[in-house]
Amino acid sequence: MPDGEIVRAGYAAPRRSRAVSFGLALIASVLVFATMVGMGAFTPVGRDDGTPLTAIDLGQPSESKRAKSSPQTAKAKQHAQARPTQARPPVPPRVIIPNTEAPQLPPDFIRMSRKDFAAADISKMARADPGAGSGSGSGAGADSAGAGEGPGGARLYNAQWYREPTDAELVTYMPQGSHAGAWALIMCRTVAQFHVEDCQEMDESPRGSGLARALRRASWQFLVRPPRIDGKVMVGAWVKIRFDFRRGKGGDANASGG
Repeated sequence: MPDGEIVRAGYAAPRRSRAVSFGLALIASVLVFATMVGMGAFTPVGRDDGTPLTAIDLGQPSESKRAKSSPQTAKAKQHAQARPTQARPPVPPRVIIPNTEAPQLPPDFIRMSRKDFAAADISKMARADPGAGSGSGSGAGADSAGAGEGPGGARLYNAQWYREPTDAELVTYMPQGSHAGAWALIMCRTVAQFHVEDCQEMDESPRGSGLARALRRASWQFLVRPPRIDGKVMVGAWVKIRFDFRRGKGGDANASGG
């Protein structure tokens, strides 16, 4: 028997067996495909229900994502932690140093304001008439010197003596030399018991003789009646006191107040 016939007769599979095998393989493939379709492994072509899928991550974000999402916040926290807190220094208490070197004023020191000093400046006052010292001193309207002539605009009245000072009381304060024909004018504030205080120089003749200053220094001895207005005694009113100096019998000058 030839070799080709031996192969076809003993080892070749019959056609029927091959058809059965092919059919079984095809059935198995169909079953596998149907199973995969049923499990959702394939999406049918042309089918779209329009519902998008959304993925939500419920886990905590990582440190890298947190640093990338808020770099400015992280830098602000680092600056706040790096900057030290500066405490405000306490304010020291105020120390009051007592003034132990205050000047001691004399008992008869008279305090005067700028307005009083300006009113006492005799260089700015009008010269008085030599005959202006003769007045009744009753405090009537004709006896006053007018408003505004005294300190602070006070009204000034002509003085009326309660007791005229003697030459012995004045000689201690008068400058040396003869003063016949000279005169001096001061103004004072009346107080209780017919005394005067706060006296100020107004005018004098001759100028620079020091007579007004001498009268002001001797005024603590003067006794003057306060002016009367409508029968009421005005204690505290300002009066002007004029002294005229005349030559006496011995050749010395005597003072007469008016």
